[in-house]
Amino acid sequence: MKSKATLKELAKELGVSTSTVSKALSNSPEISELTKIKIKEFAQLKNYKPNSIAKNLKNQRSYTIGVILPNILNPFFAKVFSGIELYANEKGYNLITCTSNESLEKEKQMIEMLDNGAIDGFILALAEETQKENNFTHIYNVLRDGTPVVLFDRIAPELKCDKVIVDDFDSAVDATQYLLDTNCKKIALFSTINNLS
Repeated sequence: MKSKATLKELAKELGVSTSTVSKALSNSPEISELTKIKIKEFAQLKNYKPNSIAKNLKNQRSYTIGVILPNILNPFFAKVFSGIELYANEKGYNLITCTSNESLEKEKQMIEMLDNGAIDGFILALAEETQKENNFTHIYNVLRDGTPVVLFDRIAPELKCDKVIVDDFDSAVDATQYLLDTNCKKIALFSTINNLS
């Protein structure tokens, strides 16, 4: 396997400063077009790949979002994730996806693991156990530290963050009205979820 060159190695072999190489690879107007072409071709020849972690540290942004789903097997969450991924990619963001498997403890672990500068924010639907126990301390801590959080579907009204929810009440009214308008007389609702938002 071909080893990857570093910025310093490229600069040394080309006889220029690391700053010149960095600027050329970033298309800086401070560097002539001829020098940019020369440096870019040499970087490609030497299998140079920018260190995204170092770049992110410098910019203080990771362009990565942590997505925590309660259950990846649920078609609803799979479809929502697909939409999140599509939009995030369009905006130049990557995703790190975890599943809590409806566990409060696992949700805490995932948040703790990701909330160390690896991500710029969270998108999550709360685990069933988190809602049952009404325990949101781990999310309060993230919000207190200034990390953006967006809750979707399963939310906690007391958390001061952005939320994306479905209006279940209006949806139920619309569905019922449709059934009544089509002359249905015996209407039933089946739901196994009574402890989740």
